[in-house]
Amino acid sequence: MGKMTFVFEYEDGKEPPVNAGMEFMGGRIVAAAFRDALEESEICNEIGPGPDYLEKIRSQL
Repeated sequence: MGKMTFVFEYEDGKEPPVNAGMEFMGGRIVAAAFRDALEESEICNEIGPGPDYLEKIRSQL
């Protein structure tokens, strides 16, 4: 299932009500952030798993 991220800008106090399960443009909202989540550098610059990550996971199976 494809997922997309949209960031809308509203005047303070004029934000529309949003909730999980709402439908929008033919899709269903499954998460909402009441901030500009794309501005958070720690999310955008998150370090991925180390090179031995898959080996550790496989050894636990």
